[in-house]
Amino acid sequence: MKGNSRTSEHPYLKKGFKSALDYFFAENLPQLGGSLTRTPVVEKIYEMVESYFPAMDRLKMGQMIWYAVDEGEKAGYGKSLQQSKLRPVILDVIHETDIEDIMKGLKNRERQKKVLVRLFNQSYEQKGVLTHADAASILRLSMVTISKYIQEYEKETGRIVPRRGTIHDMGRSLTHKKIICQKHFAEGKTVEQTAKETYHSPQAVVRYTNDFKRVRECLKEGWSVERIAYTTGLSKSLTREYVEMINGEEIPF
Repeated sequence: MKGNSRTSEHPYLKKGFKSALDYFFAENLPQLGGSLTRTPVVEKIYEMVESYFPAMDRLKMGQMIWYAVDEGEKAGYGKSLQQSKLRPVILDVIHETDIEDIMKGLKNRERQKKVLVRLFNQSYEQKGVLTHADAASILRLSMVTISKYIQEYEKETGRIVPRRGTIHDMGRSLTHKKIICQKHFAEGKTVEQTAKETYHSPQAVVRYTNDFKRVRECLKEGWSVERIAYTTGLSKSLTREYVEMINGEEIPF
């Protein structure tokens, strides 16, 4: 036991960032208390530094570090990014496949779209979610262009891009509502399967599909958008989205 105690107090172990941080708090913030109070704080700061500033030798050519919103962060009204938990992710801004696409003569629009989808997927694989503003900043494209590319991709492939708006169910998107209803009603997939494939919670899937059914039943009765909105409790704009979806393409259920 004595041997272990002497080893743990070896001068070498007193050097380094943790010890320097502990000394700083002890000298400049004595109100934190003794070592029992300081140690958890020091450990947490060290953990954050390790996470936010990964070793540069982990990065490959064409990669960059970006701070995405943590996948588990809960969205709230008026909650800013500064109040949200962030997660550093490593993104392939330039990949060898991009060079191959250039050599093949792929149009710039299609190349940008592929890179955009890759960035959102890579971030989500690392438990972080990018916003449209993140993608616009990284690719130096306008927010309008980012939104347009995502809508085109989702309509062309029937796949939802895992971005903050869909993961945290922020805002409205006709595209992802339509894809959810198609998977659940037309393809006969369960709520759980649909949720997994569309990056939504089961609760969100149930809400969208139930709203779809309510609006459709009202339309069968020949009701106006105003009457449907009043009866269902949905906003007029949201009701119009479902009406547009129903009138645009039949989804059996």
